[in-house]
Amino acid sequence: MMNSLFKIACVTLCFYLLAGCGAPLSQSVSQNKQAPMSDGLEVDARKSFADIPIAGSDSIDISRSLLLNSGEQWIGQAVIQSSQSIEAAFSYYSDEMPTYGWSLITSVQSKISVLNYEKGARFASVKIDANDIVVTVSYRGMAVD
Repeated sequence: MMNSLFKIACVTLCFYLLAGCGAPLSQSVSQNKQAPMSDGLEVDARKSFADIPIAGSDSIDISRSLLLNSGEQWIGQAVIQSSQSIEAAFSYYSDEMPTYGWSLITSVQSKISVLNYEKGARFASVKIDANDIVVTVSYRGMAVD
């Protein structure tokens, strides 16, 4: 009897955990707005990607972004839709990343600009092109497939 109740409880718990994983987010979350999830919880994009700058007029494309962990320990990729020119975005990230504790390693400014930073054990690459800004953060030495 106890074994049957345990199995039922496990199956029920697994069902609720899997159902919670499928909750969709809206396509784009502005950093100043919150996007509701289907279960009533809200996602604040600014807090999720806490240690990178995001200009007030920019928004995160949730459908193209990947977030593992959150706050100041996140790794993954933030795809940011921006109305800034490549030159303005390059200046913005050059000026703002150090205020979030990131140290510049290298930078290249061109049609596709790239800035590389480090902070503790993490590495950040900021790629800026005419379509969007992609910030990729990983641990140093982490293999990417």
